[in-house]
Amino acid sequence: MHPYEMASTMRLRHHDEFIRLNFGTLYHTVDVLERNGWIASVEREKEGRRPERTIYKLTDSGRQVLNRTLGDLLRKPMREYPHFVAGLMFMHHLSAAEAAGHLKERASLLDAQIAKFNHVLAELRSQGVTRLALIEIEHKIAMLDAERKWVRKLEREITDGKLEWAAGIDSGHGKLRRSHGPGTH
Repeated sequence: MHPYEMASTMRLRHHDEFIRLNFGTLYHTVDVLERNGWIASVEREKEGRRPERTIYKLTDSGRQVLNRTLGDLLRKPMREYPHFVAGLMFMHHLSAAEAAGHLKERASLLDAQIAKFNHVLAELRSQGVTRLALIEIEHKIAMLDAERKWVRKLEREITDGKLEWAAGIDSGHGKLRRSHGPGTH
């Protein structure tokens, strides 16, 4: 494929929901892959008044790098830094009612995201796309559903008063401070 076709295909398959995708970065990445010998140009095509496009294929060394990288991604859990967790870390600065309200809204937004991905999944399956080609969408739905259930449970615990709540600096987080030796704070 040529880079424009790669990007178009990735958008059609909704890969832009899982990775940041922009044409400038993609062209740069293709250039780096070619420079490293991991892809090679196989032909150039020209359609009408459009600019000439270079079509690439994966090289043997590129296949080795791809296999190694995919193995690492599938095998090794990686540290990720989701924004939601940052919000959870500091939600004690809100009142219980504010936090519960935000979580309730998040659960509703998760409902909408899950519905959207279920629609995308059904649409692509109806076009004959195989399950294996859509497995990342299945994973996304499962993760969103698990988060939605957890968020609803947390929101209920806050609303029902089952989660201890002290807003602000006196929220109990002081006990989490590291000790810097005897007599230090």
